[in-house]
Amino acid sequence: MVFQLIPTKKEPVVTWEKLPEDFILPDDPVENIQQPPLAAALTEALGTSDRVQPQMLIASNFGIAATVNQKMVVKAPDWLYVPRVLPIAEGVIRRSYTPSLEGDRVAIAMEFLSETDAGEYSVRAKYP
Repeated sequence: MVFQLIPTKKEPVVTWEKLPEDFILPDDPVENIQQPPLAAALTEALGTSDRVQPQMLIASNFGIAATVNQKMVVKAPDWLYVPRVLPIAEGVIRRSYTPSLEGDRVAIAMEFLSETDAGEYSVRAKYP
């Protein structure tokens, strides 16, 4: 008799929890030289067509926080657009965003690719 075990692929469990106050976000975005002009062009395209509204979040290299399988994960896409975010207190600088807790889901997230393989990454041992 032969038994065959079929591995089951578990879907990740994603929850939206606010980053702890002591969570350290890196201040050094990792980008190639084409990224700032590309991000600026995307933002400018929305602005010149009068589509930018105060409740929107449009940002570059900005931390998006989620909890995946009970582990806090922060990713910073090269450019992102959220249609509606909740306002924050005056004088507070928004350094990250947690969808579902602070407003809408991210509608568009873009990661610009480098001309060469891994050309946009720093000398860090792990990819960001």
